[in-house]
Amino acid sequence: MVIPTPTQGPWAPFDRVGEVVVTVGRKFAPHAHQAQEVLTYVVEGFASYAPETGPVQSMRPGSVLLLTSPSRTSHSVNPSRGATVRWFAVVVDLPGSSAKNITIQTDTPIAAAPDPDGTVVRRLVGPGTKVTSSAGLSCEEVLFADEGTSFRRVGHDRRGVVYALAGRGQVDGEILEVGEAALVEDAAGLALHGRPGFRVLLVTAPRAG
Repeated sequence: MVIPTPTQGPWAPFDRVGEVVVTVGRKFAPHAHQAQEVLTYVVEGFASYAPETGPVQSMRPGSVLLLTSPSRTSHSVNPSRGATVRWFAVVVDLPGSSAKNITIQTDTPIAAAPDPDGTVVRRLVGPGTKVTSSAGLSCEEVLFADEGTSFRRVGHDRRGVVYALAGRGQVDGEILEVGEAALVEDAAGLALHGRPGFRVLLVTAPRAG
């Protein structure tokens, strides 16, 4: 769990951020959300997404799902092929009048061609994607195919989380290893440095208040 922790509680508008690993013997029970938006990004394995209402949906590595829940609703995510499934989850609070109806958006974005800085970027949520966030979330996956430094935009009016899915690299000169996160605030952008295999998620949202 990245947020909350004993030393770092909720970081508005982020309510919870972390990775989830579920096996057939340890399922992820249905749970409810209200006045929240939930981003689910499948890192490994195949999953079935079961909303309170509507059909069960299949998800595979690279799939992204965004639940916008202005009113109370429940959902669950579980392995669909009898194996382990690993996903990254972000829960943010919805601004009061940002959404009226419960919606579910899904996509499996294709990674872009390698950039000159040695990275391959998969844009998951926000401008330039098929998934629009009522809370203003923006999320992208950055994979280093070659050693290099990549400069990513954040914005002084936003807060961000950089989470290492694989490998070891740096965020603005600070070491970041798999399973670790860096919290970003009041920054126009940040510099990621890594070698082949370093893979991170960068998720940002407008600062609350």
